[in-house]
Amino acid sequence: MSRSRQRQVIAAALFAALLFLASFATAWGSSHYTPRQLAAFATYAGKTYWVMGEENKTPAFQSAPSPSAPSFHPGVKEPFEIKEIVGGTKQVPAYYFRAAFESGKEGFITIGSFLEQLNASFVTVDPDRDLKAKLAKEAAAENKRQAWIRAQSWPEHVKQAALKRQPVLGMNPKEAAAVLGKPKSVVGMNAANLLRGRQEQWIYEDGPVLTFTNGLLTRIQPKEAANQ
Repeated sequence: MSRSRQRQVIAAALFAALLFLASFATAWGSSHYTPRQLAAFATYAGKTYWVMGEENKTPAFQSAPSPSAPSFHPGVKEPFEIKEIVGGTKQVPAYYFRAAFESGKEGFITIGSFLEQLNASFVTVDPDRDLKAKLAKEAAAENKRQAWIRAQSWPEHVKQAALKRQPVLGMNPKEAAAVLGKPKSVVGMNAANLLRGRQEQWIYEDGPVLTFTNGLLTRIQPKEAANQ
């Protein structure tokens, strides 16, 4: 085979390869998906995703399954659920995911666009999951604290003060800890008058300084007292 003929054969092969790749890219983008591909894409339905990005730079969704439909940008970290695949008809040739947002909006995004941005602009885990878990834990602890206070046989005014995290003279360390939580530090005191008995101070980072004498709260001072 002559060199000229070889070049013609190679050029024809390259042209055929380019046509194949172009047709594949077109099928991916708009698209003429196979039944097997559509079945795989359908597994995304029924799941929740979260929108990532900076303010006013989140991915765009169409208000209808059409490239000419008005678009909108969901809020940062706003969740949405993919409901179904629509399109693939004469009226709507492209395939879209229909999404239902927490805000109540309904949006449409082509399958290709969604897949391109998955794990970047769309994530499958709530970005505030750890914060929400922390807040839920704190709320549960607070409910437990309030329930414990209401169950005590204290006078009502003492209960109301304790619910507001205000300790009351005469409380023992267990009761004070239930009202204010554990202190930042506990300091033993050398009493100038031995008749006073054993004393210690509880110092809170953002709260008062409590002085206990023989296991009972005898003094409540502002935070500045710790430095005196």
